[in-house]
Amino acid sequence: MKHLFKLILLLAIPVICNAQKPPVKFGDISIEDLKMTHYAKDSSAEAVILVDYGQSELVYDQSEGFQLQFERLTRIKILTKDGLDWADFTVPLYHDGGRDEKMSGLKAVTYNLENGKTIESKLKNDAVFKEKQDANWDNMKMTLPNAKAGSIVEITYKVRSDFWFNFQDWEFQSTIPTVWSEYRARIPEYFNFEKYMQGYIQLAANENTTASNSINLLSKERSEGRGGVQTEFNQEKIDFQEARFRWAAKDVPAFKSEPFITTYRDYISKMNFELAYTKFPNSAIKNYMGTWEDINKRYAESSDFGGEVTGNGFLKNKVEEITAGMKTPEEKIASICKYVKQNILWDGTSRKFLTTTIKKVLDEKKGNSAGINLLLASMLEKAGLSAYPVLSSTRDHGFLREEIPVSSQFNYVICAVKVADKFILLDATEKFLPVGVLPERCLNGKGFLVSKEGFQWLALQTPGKSRTIVNADVAMTESGELNGKLTIERTGYYALNERKKFVDKGQEEYVKDFLGSRTWDLAKSEFYNAKELSEPFKVLHQMKVSDHVTSAGDVLYMNPFLLMRMEANEFSLEKRDYPVNFGSPFERMYTCKIKIPDGFQVDELPQSKVFALPEAGGKFLYNVARLENVISITSIFQINRDIFTQVEYPNLREFYNLVVAKQAEQIVLKKKQ
Repeated sequence: MKHLFKLILLLAIPVICNAQKPPVKFGDISIEDLKMTHYAKDSSAEAVILVDYGQSELVYDQSEGFQLQFERLTRIKILTKDGLDWADFTVPLYHDGGRDEKMSGLKAVTYNLENGKTIESKLKNDAVFKEKQDANWDNMKMTLPNAKAGSIVEITYKVRSDFWFNFQDWEFQSTIPTVWSEYRARIPEYFNFEKYMQGYIQLAANENTTASNSINLLSKERSEGRGGVQTEFNQEKIDFQEARFRWAAKDVPAFKSEPFITTYRDYISKMNFELAYTKFPNSAIKNYMGTWEDINKRYAESSDFGGEVTGNGFLKNKVEEITAGMKTPEEKIASICKYVKQNILWDGTSRKFLTTTIKKVLDEKKGNSAGINLLLASMLEKAGLSAYPVLSSTRDHGFLREEIPVSSQFNYVICAVKVADKFILLDATEKFLPVGVLPERCLNGKGFLVSKEGFQWLALQTPGKSRTIVNADVAMTESGELNGKLTIERTGYYALNERKKFVDKGQEEYVKDFLGSRTWDLAKSEFYNAKELSEPFKVLHQMKVSDHVTSAGDVLYMNPFLLMRMEANEFSLEKRDYPVNFGSPFERMYTCKIKIPDGFQVDELPQSKVFALPEAGGKFLYNVARLENVISITSIFQINRDIFTQVEYPNLREFYNLVVAKQAEQIVLKKKQ
């Protein structure tokens, strides 16, 4: 009888094809670059990336199968002391389930020009240390030695990875200018990646070719027969097609951060990759990207997410206690929100999963965003309300792209409760926000509501505007001193910020902080509604102001804005390549009643004016009235939308220019003859 057994060992020998040489060689530093003292295309640059080159490919390993291999070389010229931070480098490495990405081939050198000679300072191994970022990411950190203004720092390394989905994205743009940035990718036909380019720069190279490649597989087969054990070697050549990409950008300007953006990573020029599926010979397609339906099902059924809402039965008694006697859903929602806000402190971290249990969050009275808001949803569910967790991305984390169904876009959890046919959005991490108002960090497009009945996209918006209303009622003396009262009312996010300051600092320090460099004499300050979140936070100051009016002989000059004057345009760039994202609408209203001294008359008064943005995007009203010896000024500044496109930017910038100019106008009083 014949007994047969097999042992197959696959030895992979990829066929190496000729490829274009890399644009840079490590250590090939030019004297001209070392002598550079400023960057001609941006004289304000603290440093400049001379070259940034990367290549990613999927290579076959005889024992591990296909693996991602990423190689990078970066060379940076430091121009000023402010640019020394660019001698710090971080290499992120992913790990999961006992497997981890591995860095190898690290070389890092600082080059300095001394007495006409290039002096090299090499990074030592003991200067590299690992720092944990979160449950799946570690950062390898290093600071290159002897870096100073005038140095060139250079680093190269490789990363080997089992995680195909973690194909390296590539940023062509940074917060300092870049002379040359190039990225290459080689992807076998078995892998399908969704690729999308973001940003506004024009690529200098955008190449996509297909080439043949192959792997030689050597199998060893043993069989047992009458002549004993025999070994037979077979070689099989597997041919496949490989997509080869090359992208490059030249003379890329620094990304100039302007006010009112989410995160610069949403706008810099960048190539993004997402693994959609794999299809190997004689195997079915394996989807990695999946669909939003798949993601909803996974989260709804997860014990660390959807299960946390319907579970935790021990909460029922506490919920019954804090909602006793309440009949309407709104009353119950307000009471439960108040309980969570007052008893659980947010630890400042944004998470989409629990890192502990709901019970531990309650016991320790502290938790991350997921722990707090999943607790909130679970308590609302115990009160018989339809409560759901909502996955989102905070403004500093970046946009959500609905066309790319991957859960890595999320980093935060809020809660939605359905009352009648409407959803109320809740977040219990901010104890000084009213019910139904999300923290500003959450105002970033849409959220993904998770439910066993199916997902929904919800617009993450705040109800109404944030408002600041200032009223000054003063009398002016002949010397230019102002005596009277100042009332400040704030709602929405303006009230949130002031309530935080007031509670954290206390009344005395809050007043000192308000005065700052002002030399006002405050006789009395009164505060209202510091903890009544549904009411405006109100402050009343009785004051004497001696330094606001300018005297020049028989003439007094006064700008009517004691507070809230827009002294400079926040939008400094003439052209902006990305939208203005205010987060939410807002309004600032200033009224001032000035009683002029009997011995003076009005010589000049600002004229009333109204400016408006197209399509009711914003409005500025400036009204001046005079009745005998009393001048009344009203200024109302409104922004009625949260987002303005880059096409609308010139109008918005000019609108701000007009407001700045108008609020700079003065009242001129002249002594009666």
